[in-house]
Amino acid sequence: MKTKILILFIILLLPLCSCSHKQYQMKKAEYLYKTGQRYVSKGEEAKGLRAFERSLALAREAEFEAGVAHNLNEMGILRTARGEYDVARELFSEALAVYRKLEMHPEISKTLNNIALTYVQEMRYGMAVNQYEELAEWDGATGNDLGMAIALFNMGQVLEKNLQKNKEARANYEEALAVFKKLNNDRYIQVVQQKLLTLPPAP
Repeated sequence: MKTKILILFIILLLPLCSCSHKQYQMKKAEYLYKTGQRYVSKGEEAKGLRAFERSLALAREAEFEAGVAHNLNEMGILRTARGEYDVARELFSEALAVYRKLEMHPEISKTLNNIALTYVQEMRYGMAVNQYEELAEWDGATGNDLGMAIALFNMGQVLEKNLQKNKEARANYEEALAVFKKLNNDRYIQVVQQKLLTLPPAP
């Protein structure tokens, strides 16, 4: 009888132990993620990257999808800073797929922007414009008007400064300005108006 009770107790305990272990992994992953952020804020990027990699491994094991995506995104930022643009885009793309699955709209916007920045820094300006266009469309479709306007403005910057396409840049600035006015965002209104005043006429 005692043996039967003991076996039953062990069987009942196993799911609890499994759940507890998973929760421990998730908390440890969150701790390492924050540790990585602290290292990066102090300029210790190598230590930060190692912390994110350890956090990512735990998050994957615990099937902690948001944690997986957050770590991938942070690692992508660090790889971008190192000039490892292809690797960074792979990390961002994997994070983006998870964010889309979880319908985490702000994180999707941030990750699309991070991908655009890799192209800007790599001087692949045509690809950067395409990425900003995708970001603007996404933000517009999801009601993030401020994000859409900023993406349009950034696209205009690339078109003007890097591609010398002033006509297209002006169109983007004017579209962004209309949204900023709708939002009564005085700060960005002034910035864009100044841009339009100093933008050379298109040939």
